[in-house]
Amino acid sequence: SSAASDVYKRQGLTLTIHCHKDAFVCTDKERILQIGNNLLSNAFKFTPAGGTVSLTLTATEQHAIVRVQDTGCGMSAGTGAHIFEKFYQGDTSHATRGNGLGLALVKRVVDIVHGEISVESELGKGTTFTVKIGRA
Repeated sequence: SSAASDVYKRQGLTLTIHCHKDAFVCTDKERILQIGNNLLSNAFKFTPAGGTVSLTLTATEQHAIVRVQDTGCGMSAGTGAHIFEKFYQGDTSHATRGNGLGLALVKRVVDIVHGEISVESELGKGTTFTVKIGRA
């Protein structure tokens, strides 16, 4: 969206997008956009100027796969274990820029479309969220 492009430009980030031409699913478009927008918003929030945020869409026979990767601050395993809980904020320095509902909402929407979400992260190196949504 243009709002997302304004944010990453204003923050001095590089945004890369790679979409496989067959990465499609038959599901609610608004819900998929909600997932993508929330994950991108989080990546922008936790990536400092000069960093990179990547959005990749790929597909297997069974799944469309959305991956949002950033070169931001990353998180500890302890924080990662709680990030999908309502109101949980692992990094309180960003508390004024969110209410702790974003990732809980993403998890709820992923559940509604019968998908899966996972996270990999390393402190100081960044975070990758992977969402798999069934194609059938």
